[in-house]
Amino acid sequence: MADKIREIVAKAEFSSVGNVSISVGLAVAATSDPTQEDAVRRADGALYKAKEKGRNCVVVG
Repeated sequence: MADKIREIVAKAEFSSVGNVSISVGLAVAATSDPTQEDAVRRADGALYKAKEKGRNCVVVG
């Protein structure tokens, strides 16, 4: 789903700024996570990896 959204945004043209792209970092909360913040940290790490890859992509952490 995240990749479909990314594709839709990449193909859209916004009148005020032109074309834009997004990067998405995803993580699934695991029952072994001590806190919810652990999943958020993994998602944040995945987002940074997506940006390092050149942006406009989805990375699962």
